[in-house]
Amino acid sequence: MPRTEKQYPEWVQKFRKKGTTIKKRGDIYYLYNRTSRRVPGKKYPQPVDTYVGIITPDGVVRSDKKKVSLTDAVVKEFGFSRAMETLCPQGWKEPLGDGWRDVLDYIIEKESEESYIPMERPAVTELDAHISYGAQKSSLYRRIYKEKHIDVKELMILSKIYIIYIDGNRLLSKLTDEQKKLIEDLHLDMEVG
Repeated sequence: MPRTEKQYPEWVQKFRKKGTTIKKRGDIYYLYNRTSRRVPGKKYPQPVDTYVGIITPDGVVRSDKKKVSLTDAVVKEFGFSRAMETLCPQGWKEPLGDGWRDVLDYIIEKESEESYIPMERPAVTELDAHISYGAQKSSLYRRIYKEKHIDVKELMILSKIYIIYIDGNRLLSKLTDEQKKLIEDLHLDMEVG
């Protein structure tokens, strides 16, 4: 009976142990841990290979990369929301007293439905009856223009900056040169900490 197992050089074969497999691509040999799992509809268990590293004559160069599951990742809009938080003028906050933060969050969440704010603080579902959303939004936009010399519409390029929540970490998406320039010009704090 012919042997179906691939023959590798001796220096490669010595790393082949029970529960591992070797794959060759070009002139490079890769070591994988091999297990199997049942798959509905399949007659036999299916192999599952987990990358270990590259095999060299001097040994295995192990990968230092951590495999991350993206099934639990959450992506939210960050740039526009953070800019509005950073640029919010003190003169707009004062008349609202202690409730200014809720009003600001409400405005941001209305303008950016995918805002990161509800991930960080409880969502504001409605304003107090004596507070007019439209009037507060207009007042906020006018004050930002007056004090910071920027139309809020210009901040919309920042709405394509995302925060990614994954494995307990918060990561920021890549910034374009245009976004970087606007952030720098306005001295915005875009740290996700």
